[in-house]
Amino acid sequence: MAPPPTDPRRAAAGYATAGSGGPANAAIAPLTGYTVALATEQRRPALAVPLEEAGAKVVAVQALRIVAQPGEDELRAATEQCLAAPIEDLIVTSPFGFRTWLASAQRWQLADQLAAEFGRARLLARDGAAADSLRELGPREIWSTAAASTEELLRYLLAHPVAGRRIVVQVDTPSLRELCQALRRHGADVVEVPTYRACPPSHTEHLRRLADQLIRRQIDAIALTSPEATENLLEQAEADRRLPDLLNALCDDVTAVCLGPLTAAALLAQGVRPLIGPVGYTDDFVATLIAVLPANAVRVELGPHRVEIRGQAVIVDDQLIRVQPVPIAVLRTLARSPGRVMSCADIRRGMPTGAAVDDHAIEMAISRLRRALNGAQLIHTVIRRGYRLAC
Repeated sequence: MAPPPTDPRRAAAGYATAGSGGPANAAIAPLTGYTVALATEQRRPALAVPLEEAGAKVVAVQALRIVAQPGEDELRAATEQCLAAPIEDLIVTSPFGFRTWLASAQRWQLADQLAAEFGRARLLARDGAAADSLRELGPREIWSTAAASTEELLRYLLAHPVAGRRIVVQVDTPSLRELCQALRRHGADVVEVPTYRACPPSHTEHLRRLADQLIRRQIDAIALTSPEATENLLEQAEADRRLPDLLNALCDDVTAVCLGPLTAAALLAQGVRPLIGPVGYTDDFVATLIAVLPANAVRVELGPHRVEIRGQAVIVDDQLIRVQPVPIAVLRTLARSPGRVMSCADIRRGMPTGAAVDDHAIEMAISRLRRALNGAQLIHTVIRRGYRLAC
């Protein structure tokens, strides 16, 4: 296998997506009007930037904490597994974690054996700092990529035959476990060396509020990047006795996108079928959401007007109008049967949170919709019968 290039070209990768259908106005960003939640180990993940550039409103929630202190027993077991057979590739993802690993191996009197194995392996480092931690052991030939990311190293490996290769990965974040799984699916013998511990988030109210927003359909999609993020969200909902409501939201109205099969496992066990990344690249989330969310929009022709109802906004012809959650749910329900007269009870049955909405709330939502639509006569009142959209 050749060494990784200094300027790798990424192969196009993405998720299996549902449906298609363009927006009413291509000049409006594809995710404008949609709210996307990110449940990761970071307060402000890098993934938020491209989603916001695509127009989405991003709600970032720290669903777990990463502590750079690995569990002693787990780290030792992984170290002994490394020494059980020759290492062909070693991937170092962080200098601090790598030095922590070596310090622990020194206490166990295994450092010299590790260094000898590393000397016979091909060495791949995420960036210059990670490469320097390897040079402290003596090796000089260390490969990295121009992007200075672990994903790029693993993307390179996956672009070549890896069947039968023994690859050791120093794992410093839970999301990398999905890429290790992808290597295994391609036939590699992968040893994960965890140099971190995953802990519950410091403030459980963030997970509680996220679950509430999902249940109320104030969020259109949730991106989950690790098994721990998924499990912590479900466990908090169960502790609050809201797990059935959360699962219903994820099954019916909210798009769940998981980094890989490990991240999706807890949802699948509960009967939720999320979109699952085939490899585990975080940057594929954006392409997936751009493909899936606009396809979920409700589009109708109402007289001379073209109307597209997005998650939290409506496009009337070329104008995008932000709409509050209850009014947008009422409009979406009416738009699924344009021209049909629907009573308040009919509308309530068609809304995901209808049981919590009374007739007065629906009447107020209709009033707010008419004001928001700036005089466009799209909603007609049929006296003593209900409401319908103009055809």
